[in-house]
This record gives sequence, C-alpha cells and structure tokens, in this order.
Amino acid sequence: MDDLINAGVCEWHRYVDDTFVLVNSITCIDNILSILNNFHPSTKFTYKIEDGDKLEFLDVLITRSIGCQLFETTIYRKPTYADLLTNYHSYVSMQYKNGGIITMVNRALIICSTYTSLAAEFNEIRRIGLLNGYTSSFIDTIIGIKLSQYRKKNNDVIQSPQSGSDVKKRMYVEIPFIENATKEFRNKITHLCNKLRLDLDIQFFMEPSPAVQMLYQTKDPTNKKMKSDVVYSIKCTQC
Repeated sequence: MDDLINAGVCEWHRYVDDTFVLVNSITCIDNILSILNNFHPSTKFTYKIEDGDKLEFLDVLITRSIGCQLFETTIYRKPTYADLLTNYHSYVSMQYKNGGIITMVNRALIICSTYTSLAAEFNEIRRIGLLNGYTSSFIDTIIGIKLSQYRKKNNDVIQSPQSGSDVKKRMYVEIPFIENATKEFRNKITHLCNKLRLDLDIQFFMEPSPAVQMLYQTKDPTNKKMKSDVVYSIKCTQC
C-alpha cells in the first residue's frame, strides 16, 4: 500500500472487486495501474476516470462539485437497462409486486444526496412502474410510506427498549401461492399464533407457481459421465 500512496493515491475504497480511488491531480494513472498489475500475474486491473466531473461506481453516479468540494450522488443505470419488473398482472403474491417498487424507493432514499435528484428518481420509478402495469396510486402510496419511515428514522425518535419478555422469536414459513386460498391460510395461521403463541412472529413467503417451461424439457439431458469435471483455481505465490 505504501507504493500506491507514494504514487499519488489519497483514498482507496473497495467493494468486492470494484474500487473507488481518489488520486492527486498530477498523478500518472498508468503508474498506479502498473503497481496493481504487478501484485500477482493472475490479476489484471482496468480503470475508468471521471468524465465531466462524473463517474459511475456500481449503481451510483457520483458528481464532483468543485465549488463546495462535495460529492453528489444519484442512481446510475446502465444503457442496457430494460425497465423490467415483475409485471403487476403476473400471477404471483402481492409481496413480490410491492417488493419491486419498495427496493427502488429504498435505494433512492439511501443513494440520492439531494432533494432534486431524489425527486427525479421518484419520477423515474413512476415511469418504470407504469411501463410494467402498476398504477400511479399504487406507486405513490409506497413512495409516501417509505418516505415517512425514512424521515421518522432520521428524526432520532427515542423509543423505549423492549424488555426481554417482549422480544418475539421470528419464524419464516414458505407456502405455495394460490391467491385467495393462500391468503386465507396465512390469516388463519396468524390468528392461531396470536392466540396460542404470543412469543412467535410469523413471516410468510409466497412461493410462485412453476412456470410452464418447467414442465417440459427443451434439451436432451446430458449423461453424467459425459459432463466435464473442471475445477478452476489460481495458484498463490507460496504454492
């Protein structure tokens, strides 16, 4: 790491195999790349520099604000992004449909650093949702709920800690999704637990019905002895 610091690296942040690096303005990027690629013959780094004070890192678009010396962040989507979600009219549990919108809203609340970028991302979520059959009221309701929860969380509301007797044991149950029958079964189990097992917090997961293509084999099965047994490995320097 000392070699990288001497080469001009000021900040180094890594997420799995992606890194976000701040360097001095006079730093030669090729020198840093040479140091990294010489660590091990099996590792090869590439790099991308900012363009117009902007740089994409994973699903975040980072903008460098020269005037106030801050980073502004918003959501980044690759050009190949297809605007696809679980369609609202799909035969799956409403949990999956809620989850698609909730995930995007939560990500926007975490990543967007300004109200302007957050409002723009909410409009983008509405656009994607409408393309996949969701109604405006459905999307706006979720945005309102998650935004209220986010504000409440950031207002440092002090809640009284739960005593040991109030803590419930969470149990996850997976059940097949058969629309009304599944909902009725879930309600009955919840009602019984509320009467007989107050110490349990039951969380249900709806398993979607198998797709039609799962019922048919589109390819001839390969005999087990005809399959290759390949193990990929990288030898370390001490091996």
